[in-house]
Amino acid sequence: MQNKFIIIIFLLATAFSLRAQNMEVSGTVRDAESHLPVPGARITDPDLLGRQAVTDIDGFFRLKINRGDSVRITHPDYITKVVRITSAHPVIEIRHKAVMLHQVIVTADPLRDAVHSVSINDRAKQISQPRNVADLFADVPGFSIQKRSNTSMEPSLYAFKYEQMNVRYDGSSKVVNACPNRMDPATAHIIPEDVSKIEVIKGPFSVRFGQSFGATVNMVTRKPRDYGPGFHGAIEGGYETNGQNRVVRSELVNVTGKWAYGVEGEYRKFGDYTDGSGVVTPAGFTTLSYSLKAGYMPRKGRHFYAHWHQKFGRDIKHAGLPMDSPVDDSYLINLGYDAKEFLPKTDLSIKTYASYVDHLMTNGYRLKEPRPNYPGIDARTPVYSRTFGGKVELTRRPDKNTLWYFGSDADIIQRDGNKTVIVNVNPNTGQPINPPVVKHFSVWQGAQINDFGLYAERHQKLSNGLYLSGGLRADAVYSFARHPDPGLVQIYGDIKPVTHFTLSGNIALKYRHSDWQWEAALGRGTRTPSMLERYIYRFTVGEDARQYIGNPYLKPETNNQLQLGLRKRWNNLQAGADLFASYFQNYITAVINPSLGSGGGGCTAGPPMAPRQFQNVEAYQYGFTALLATYLTPELRFHADFSLTKAYNLSLDEPLAQVAPATGHVGLKYQRGKYWFDLRSELVAAQNDFSPSFGETATPGHVTYDFRAGWQPNKHLSVGAAVLNLTDAAYYNHLNFAFRNNGTLNGRRIYEPGRNFSFYLKYHF
Repeated sequence: MQNKFIIIIFLLATAFSLRAQNMEVSGTVRDAESHLPVPGARITDPDLLGRQAVTDIDGFFRLKINRGDSVRITHPDYITKVVRITSAHPVIEIRHKAVMLHQVIVTADPLRDAVHSVSINDRAKQISQPRNVADLFADVPGFSIQKRSNTSMEPSLYAFKYEQMNVRYDGSSKVVNACPNRMDPATAHIIPEDVSKIEVIKGPFSVRFGQSFGATVNMVTRKPRDYGPGFHGAIEGGYETNGQNRVVRSELVNVTGKWAYGVEGEYRKFGDYTDGSGVVTPAGFTTLSYSLKAGYMPRKGRHFYAHWHQKFGRDIKHAGLPMDSPVDDSYLINLGYDAKEFLPKTDLSIKTYASYVDHLMTNGYRLKEPRPNYPGIDARTPVYSRTFGGKVELTRRPDKNTLWYFGSDADIIQRDGNKTVIVNVNPNTGQPINPPVVKHFSVWQGAQINDFGLYAERHQKLSNGLYLSGGLRADAVYSFARHPDPGLVQIYGDIKPVTHFTLSGNIALKYRHSDWQWEAALGRGTRTPSMLERYIYRFTVGEDARQYIGNPYLKPETNNQLQLGLRKRWNNLQAGADLFASYFQNYITAVINPSLGSGGGGCTAGPPMAPRQFQNVEAYQYGFTALLATYLTPELRFHADFSLTKAYNLSLDEPLAQVAPATGHVGLKYQRGKYWFDLRSELVAAQNDFSPSFGETATPGHVTYDFRAGWQPNKHLSVGAAVLNLTDAAYYNHLNFAFRNNGTLNGRRIYEPGRNFSFYLKYHF
């Protein structure tokens, strides 16, 4: 490992020796109305052939350019602007696009945000081919990825995971997994390249996006009007050697005066990969997705839009689960209306959505490569989920220092499906069973959860640089099961519908002065139990082989979180830190309960084990994230981050399960003219804080390196190549599952891919 750190030190020393004395422009991009900084704005020369820069959190950028030259400023939320540079320290103001209400968080505007971060998805700089949207979180500070398979991946922030993460698309829409094993998480149903940016509120610090126990993640998809007037198109493709992975995507967009249309399609085919120790991991899948988008502006400030996304998944392997998915299909439709000045000083936004997931998991039926226990045991589980919802929001700005949000939203979740198990061979003796034993199980028991919420949120400018925000939210959540499992009835008696009324709120203070800012946020977020936590009955849905039993009468869990943030800039050096601490009341987890009787390990043979029952416990978490970035030369940028989370279950007197270890990233990025190079390293410490009751063990640390390079010969063409896991390290992450029902690999943790060469090509007009 010492040699690996020497590489980084050598690169840093080389970078300092290359510090140039050339003239450079250092300027600021800010909002033309609020005069606040605009991070994430891209500055290029008009023909896209010169150097490029992206503004930081303070709207600051550095760019080597001749005085008198013109530059183009682009941002997904703002009108593109071309200006001539006549000074070494320009201040450039840009204006919002005509309709912005569907962009739910305005980046780094203290009048609109709580403690949050934004990650811009620059496809041309990524080069590698994302498996699903979860891959986009890999380099976002504080995030970790839980992996069951190449498509069953989900992001987690701090100790938040699963439904503790409020995952949304475009501020309102959501897709709910149909599979109880989460083979089809929310991140698996949208084209990754369609996500323009990821906005994260790091705790219960906003009430505008539904119930929020932990982090709110909003993935903003590209809108046709983001491309500007005219006819636009693109075709891109990528290839990776480790797995022979192929991705092809194309899109066409036409924007006229009142109308905007867009069509997009993608094809992904991934194969089994080899990890750093030479073991082949079953990881193949094929997806075909497309989206149709349309918008209509009858007049300035009025916008109707409709978006349709559909995905078809086939032959999906899940190494960390006992079954695979021959079919995983879904759709998502969004309809909306935005109106600026709908009433005096008041804007209106109306959004509705519907999503559907049709999922089949099986150990052999319709699979090209059946699992080892098939056909002795033939297990088939077709399930589906339907989700409907919407939001109506009024945005009122009575004066230039005050901003109000008033709104109401709803999410209605329905799930059902049955599991059929045909036992042809006794799994313990190997003797045939004639006639076979046939068993039927209800997975979701016709369950439904209805959530209706009301909220109000205010943002106030108190003085020059000082801002205060706060919000209050009330939810009424009604849940029931149409045909509860008899076993669940035997435990709890008559399973009656349950109604929960919850209150959430937050308050935040931010101060910005010259080259530094600080912020403090205090939030109380509540989350009512999920459908799995309420109604699942004797299914193996965790990392271990124990059966899980729901609890219809769980209490809502509450997160009381404090977040502190500090940012400082010294010339071209930026540094920042976020500290957080949470006390969880009625935290929901699955506890081993021997009194409920033992059961087998599901579809595989194994000794009887006591099941897990979902219960409320008390817990807490704390930690921090630190960031550093600087330009060593006008072309060379150094960046680093470090994150640490500690989480503890007070009721069981042990650490919480599935919490990532301390993680850091170090990177160097060089960009000059048409070329750019990017070397980044991930440093992960050993995880010695683990949950014995969940069968966790310590995880060793690791260091990996990725190298990416790109070339943009003209404004239409981008070419890139990468070497991922440069040293061919053999490693796995703490949140990775172990192999199940995979023969000799059973019980071995799923390692990440070994060395992988990736190639990327995009043509756009």
